[in-house]
Amino acid sequence: MMKQAEGIDDLDLKILRILQRDGRASYADIARQLGVPQSTVRFKVNRLISMGVIKRFAAILNPQKLGFTITLIMLLRIDTRRLMEIFRRIAEMPEAHHVLQITGKYDIAAIFHARDMDHANEIINRVKGIEGVVDAETMIATGLLEIKAELAI
Repeated sequence: MMKQAEGIDDLDLKILRILQRDGRASYADIARQLGVPQSTVRFKVNRLISMGVIKRFAAILNPQKLGFTITLIMLLRIDTRRLMEIFRRIAEMPEAHHVLQITGKYDIAAIFHARDMDHANEIINRVKGIEGVVDAETMIATGLLEIKAELAI
């Protein structure tokens, strides 16, 4: 059995599973599915939000359907004295989708979505031009196999 985070009970996990599948599920629908009062669901969701377990409610978009046909994966080596500054700058770029601090040869892995090759080159040059980016390796995804937003909880 999976170890649960402190302050998270089985009912919280059941609520979270439902919300991961359908972020628009109403408190009444969730309460009906779980056989608990709607007020309990409301209280638990608000608590999960205040704890930071639920960061926000959002639609998951398919970038290709919106004209972002190129996905870039960039691996970056960073001057470690500037790591957090560069991390923030990259995370603030509108095209950045995921920005992760990683172990190994590189310090940051970043995924960007671009409309076309010109836009992709613009992103690459912008990132490489950030002072403190020591090395960058860029890969282009050749297919979008899965957009998965659910955690296995």
